[in-house]
Amino acid sequence: MDRQKTSWQTDLREIHLPRWSELPDIELYMDQLVTLVERYTAPFKVDQTGDSLLTSSMVNNYVKQKLIPAPQKKKYEKRHLARLIIITILKQAFDISIVQAGIKWQMETSDYRYAYDQFCTQMEDTIQLFLGAEDVVKFEIDVADLDFRPIQMATIALTSKLVTEKSLNILTHVENTQSKGEI
Repeated sequence: MDRQKTSWQTDLREIHLPRWSELPDIELYMDQLVTLVERYTAPFKVDQTGDSLLTSSMVNNYVKQKLIPAPQKKKYEKRHLARLIIITILKQAFDISIVQAGIKWQMETSDYRYAYDQFCTQMEDTIQLFLGAEDVVKFEIDVADLDFRPIQMATIALTSKLVTEKSLNILTHVENTQSKGEI
């Protein structure tokens, strides 16, 4: 159990979400887009079943729901990739309508590149805080900053859910293994 626990904690501690400047500048086809989003968001997957966090059908639905802009000539850009990374991560803790409202609000109130980078930084800092990293930047909730509070609260809620579910998966796996006499 300790090895499993340490493994997922290490995976989470080492998360680095690519910042806007690190995302590819080339246009991507659907399969490339889905592969990249899956790669970037893999550590956020609670169980290791074959289920994907993102599929081409999901992308098509997000276009229909106007969560992401329609591709140009079947090619997706950096802005699609960034938005899909956020959606794929947040949909694990929130209803898609909440994610959609948050994205819409963020797009109306700030530069999307800055907002994306802020989300990535906040997500990484929150994970470090929850896992007890020693080099965590001072973390406090700024209740006066209404513009930033939804991002902070979303990353806290998501990280709480992620750590809880990963912990329970390990504990229930160990309990099931012990009850079957496999240990």
